[in-house]
Amino acid sequence: MENYDAVLAIKRIKIMELYFDTVQRAFQIDRNLLNNGPIGEMLSVLLNYYEGGQWLEDYQADEQGMLPKELKRGILSQDGFYNFLSELND
Repeated sequence: MENYDAVLAIKRIKIMELYFDTVQRAFQIDRNLLNNGPIGEMLSVLLNYYEGGQWLEDYQADEQGMLPKELKRGILSQDGFYNFLSELND
């Protein structure tokens, strides 16, 4: 984590939080909203974040205390996004 940029990570996590909240709300309203348009794009970004390794890096930085405590970090919970993906596949 030597080259980890916490400032950039904070911005990224805030964006991922916004996307995650938006996608979850859309899913509750009408899961078809996730198939295309802006909501579909947000979901795609979230999937890339989670599956591409950046999520794990941010998670590890958080575990090491590199991120501020007041930062909203639901996206970094081990189960939050994974459980949501499981709901999508059901």
